Amino acid sequence: MFRPILITGLMICAAPVFADTIFGQARIDSVTIYPGQATVSRDIFLRLPAGRHDIIVPGLPDTLDPQGLRLAAPAGVQIGAVNLARGRLPVTQDHDRPAVVAARAAVEQLEQVMRDRDAAIAKIRLRVQAANDQITFLQSLSQASAAETLTAATIADIQALAQMVGAETLRMRQDAFAAEQEAIAAERARADDTAALQDARQALAALLAPATDGSVLTFMLETATAQDVTITASAIEGFATWSPVYDMRLTTGDDAALTLDRSVVVSQATGQDWLDVKLVLSTARPGEQTAPSPVFSYPRRIISEAERDRPRPLTDSVTTVQRSDLAAPMAEAAPFKAKADFSGATVTYRYPGTVNIRDGVEDLRLPLDTLDFDARVWAEAAPSRDRIAYRMAEFSNTTSEVLLPGQVLIYTDGTMIGFDRLPLLAAGADMQMGFGPLDGLRLTRATPRRSEGDAGVFSRANQLQEAAIIGVENLTGQDWDVLLRDAVPFSEQDDLTVMVTAAPPVTRTNPDGRRGILEWDLRVPAGTKQEVRLDYTLRWPGGFVLE
Repeated sequence: MFRPILITGLMICAAPVFADTIFGQARIDSVTIYPGQATVSRDIFLRLPAGRHDIIVPGLPDTLDPQGLRLAAPAGVQIGAVNLARGRLPVTQDHDRPAVVAARAAVEQLEQVMRDRDAAIAKIRLRVQAANDQITFLQSLSQASAAETLTAATIADIQALAQMVGAETLRMRQDAFAAEQEAIAAERARADDTAALQDARQALAALLAPATDGSVLTFMLETATAQDVTITASAIEGFATWSPVYDMRLTTGDDAALTLDRSVVVSQATGQDWLDVKLVLSTARPGEQTAPSPVFSYPRRIISEAERDRPRPLTDSVTTVQRSDLAAPMAEAAPFKAKADFSGATVTYRYPGTVNIRDGVEDLRLPLDTLDFDARVWAEAAPSRDRIAYRMAEFSNTTSEVLLPGQVLIYTDGTMIGFDRLPLLAAGADMQMGFGPLDGLRLTRATPRRSEGDAGVFSRANQLQEAAIIGVENLTGQDWDVLLRDAVPFSEQDDLTVMVTAAPPVTRTNPDGRRGILEWDLRVPAGTKQEVRLDYTLRWPGGFVLE
């Protein structure tokens, strides 16, 4: 059973003289990602003899926070002092360990191979140079001999000289070319040896001292028996997040249904690649507020109307500003109440298999699941603003989990409609979404012309009347339930009255507390047109004006 060890600081106790030093590598095994941060679990595999040991684990991200670092060891293994260092590396004196001796021998062997390679290449280059020197000598000899032959010999002698020089020059050039090709092949082989030597030197350097990049974890570990041990180091790291993306598909008809294909986009910039890791996604918000916001109060006072109307001196103005500052905490506290409420529900998703997410360079998209919902479909019309109606659908979150906010790609009957954003939807909550325009549901809003005043409006000193005829024409080829919405003025004063008449009668007035909004539920069969007559009258006493 693993026991977590709390990292309480960066102090490290001096190791006893009998403790040996063992280097380990931390491999990321699993990652749990929350929106904005992640818990990264690393496995450190150690082959330990019995006794007490200093363990050094290099190569950790330099942004690793010791506050969230935890170590866990199996039963029978005790973890002592723990240190997380940056830039300043631990000193190790154990240079005679078998691993160090073997690594140093490998470096020395490869260095000798490189020396032999360089000597062989230099020897080949000498053959190229010798061939070039011979060609130069033949060319100078032929020039001197040709001058003498032109005065003392026959044409046959000149021809013999030219053939000899040409044949020897050709042979020398062929030898030089062959030697050059041999040298090129040797240099290619030397490149492989150079890379091997560099790797061997890096391996030796890692054994003698950890790399200077990143953080170095050092801890003391004691085991009563020799055994293979896996230490788990988990840390909370920032710059990692995941967010859902949705494909929402509406199928219309008698049995309307809605399908929600969920995927997630994962990204991280923790300073280290995540390769072949197990992935867990959580809806928890460990970086957010965990307790209610404080509530502030401020004093109120009353003054006489005479004092209210009296001009105030500058000192009172300053006092007034100071009093308004007293109310500022209450005004700032309000936004906290609008934050998402998860109602204590935390959902985790475990992705099957393993994934790779490189540091800071990619967003990984992973499919999550598919959810099916029953849907209610209707058309909504706002003739005062639009010339066509829009398809709407309502569904309930019948799952037992919260649907997180995310971008939605919307389809209707297999056709892509557009993009929207799904807000936070608690389990059991209802949601309405728009699913695109209905070009065959045409809207009109006309104001009959009156004999006095503007079209559709009749006004006098203390009264204003307006009339409108609203039409919905169905050219879609199917019957539609239409929610028609319009607006009329409303009053908050007793002396200003608003009287509204409509035919057919209004179905809902002030829906959801939105004052002045009127709604009608209409049934518009295919090929028909429905009309609504709307009249409203505003009246107020004489001596007042309408604003």
